[in-house]
Amino acid sequence: TINTCQPQIVFQGVSPSTIAGNYNFTWASPFNGDWSTPDFSNLGTHIQGPLVMVNDGTTGTNATFGNLLSEEGCFPSDSSVYSGKIVVIRRNTCGFSTKALHAQNAGAIGVIIVNRDSLTFGMGGGADGINVTIPVVMLSNTDGNNLITEMQNGPVVMFLGNKIGLNPNDAGMTASTTLIPKQGGVVSFLAQNGSEFNFDLGTRIYNFGNQAQSNVSLNATVTDPTGNVVYNNTVNGLNINAADSIDVDPTQANALPQFSLASYPMGRYTLTYTINLDNGTADDDPSDNTASYDFVVQDSLYTFANVDVATGNAVPTAHYRPSTNNATYSICTVLKDANASRIAATGLHFSATTLAASGVTLDGEEIALTLYKWEDNFVDLNDANFGFTTLNQVAGGFYYYPSDLQGDLVYGAFDQAVVLEDNVRYLACAQTVNLDVYLGFESSRDHTWNYNYYAQPMSPIESDGAYFAAGFGADVPNALVLRVIDANSIGLDESSTVNGMAYPNPTANNIDLTIDGEGAANVVVTDIAGKIVSTRAINLVNGTSNYSLEGLTNGMYIFNITLENGKTAQFNVVKK
Repeated sequence: TINTCQPQIVFQGVSPSTIAGNYNFTWASPFNGDWSTPDFSNLGTHIQGPLVMVNDGTTGTNATFGNLLSEEGCFPSDSSVYSGKIVVIRRNTCGFSTKALHAQNAGAIGVIIVNRDSLTFGMGGGADGINVTIPVVMLSNTDGNNLITEMQNGPVVMFLGNKIGLNPNDAGMTASTTLIPKQGGVVSFLAQNGSEFNFDLGTRIYNFGNQAQSNVSLNATVTDPTGNVVYNNTVNGLNINAADSIDVDPTQANALPQFSLASYPMGRYTLTYTINLDNGTADDDPSDNTASYDFVVQDSLYTFANVDVATGNAVPTAHYRPSTNNATYSICTVLKDANASRIAATGLHFSATTLAASGVTLDGEEIALTLYKWEDNFVDLNDANFGFTTLNQVAGGFYYYPSDLQGDLVYGAFDQAVVLEDNVRYLACAQTVNLDVYLGFESSRDHTWNYNYYAQPMSPIESDGAYFAAGFGADVPNALVLRVIDANSIGLDESSTVNGMAYPNPTANNIDLTIDGEGAANVVVTDIAGKIVSTRAINLVNGTSNYSLEGLTNGMYIFNITLENGKTAQFNVVKK
């Protein structure tokens, strides 16, 4: 599971300016009884101090991860070496609480655990957690390594804890209580004007300070791809008591107008929120007074993740898998649009990693790609009919890693492009059956308030056949990207080609063939070298016929189906 920190609890860079700002983190909380660490939900509970790298005197290098063994803090350090400082320790080798206890005994006021990959997670207290009374947090390897690098240039000071009431004048907002653009990648065919693409704006403004604030304002702007401001609105006159908050959104008396444009030239748009105190009063902590969110209008990528400036596609920042999983694991994305028939789905972009310690590589790894019509009839997540019970496959395919492309965004195509239907909900998924494979997520775009406000599924996951609408949490949408094209450009001869697929796929023996047709049909199966391995007549009843793969060896086969009327379908089937 992924811990979500309370809005007032922050891990913040104080100095130098190059590391200033808030960091994503998890902390060893005392709530489960396996740590004796401070409870940051209590007002005023915090620490601030310089960072120091642990050095427990161990010689050598970690053969798996490449770091110095002395940086893992698994053995005691000299007493008072870290007095008044926050100790930075690399994960690996020994338990979190053992590392923390050694640092505490040497005088540390807090501990930062730098993870070995791009995720953070809740830390169990283990054997020594009950004796640890100083704060312990985990950072991703990216953020942790950035701090370690900056420490080589001079002192680095960090703040950790509950900042409510520490300063007189301190307003701010959090990512989890802010409305953001619905997608990071917006398909131009579905955004021809403001009635087709629009979104609501708003945020919760907190008064973290110890003084009441009057006449607080919230401004929102949107700039278009040329840098011109195309939206600029402000809510003024907000009065907020100390340690209180006020919501600005369309459900409240204080609201910003909806964002919509008459047309959407392709390119990057940026939404920026800014909070200002009354009459130019300086905010004692302006780091959370401004927040910006991009969305990119283009013709081929549909995603809830950020679209990177450099690559033009999603960039996974973390890789996760369920903690309890025994068979299948999928990440999925949801699309439903009144004009979906303008586009055809062609495949999925995704990424994966394996842990170095597992010894597993991605070379040759199989990822199953599936597009479903999600035909459960529900309005939103609060509807009693909400569920994942009626998923009908309309496209499929497989991606086989050509090499060990750890963390790289790759593309796998469906067996054929599928023109989507208006106002039909689709679920597109990438699935692995390897328990050592982690799939890509995008931890810098928090959809928590969007998820609660619109009450629509966005980035579900599947684990052992069970689906979870919020995935691992709306604050970490997956980095799955659905690739689409203009429906008029797919080049399919509709007079001779029909849709077809097999389920389950891969399979050990029997499959159900589903074809857009009825009655007698002929099936010719070839191997990937083109050699015919089976020819059989079938009868389609309601477009379906069972088919046995008995006698075929494990591998991929191409199914060619010809109906009585001469129409054909072609797709791949994997026997395992």
